[in-house]
Amino acid sequence: MIVGESQGVREQVSRWIEDGQNHYLGAVSRVLQDYDRLQGAVESAERENEQLRGLVYENEKLRNRLEGSEHESEQLREEVKQLRAGTERHLREREEIADALTRVMNEAITRLRTQAA
Repeated sequence: MIVGESQGVREQVSRWIEDGQNHYLGAVSRVLQDYDRLQGAVESAERENEQLRGLVYENEKLRNRLEGSEHESEQLREEVKQLRAGTERHLREREEIADALTRVMNEAITRLRTQAA
């Protein structure tokens, strides 16, 4: 009877080993598939990261150009401000000259009328 039981135990152990191998092989296969999928995701993320680095570089270049343009714009605003101040000064001087010339001409006309009378 011990031989028969031994045979049954042996068969049961063989089935467990066989079932275990199938189970482990399936698990290993899933792990390898997950690894391949994750490896693809990593490669995709690295490509995207490289593209983003390029965009960051372009953004920095544009930011530098913008800062330069803003500085130049500020200089031009200051120049326009100075030119407007000069224009206003010239207009005041012109008005003063016109007023002075008008006074001189009025005085001359008054003298001429006085002398003619």
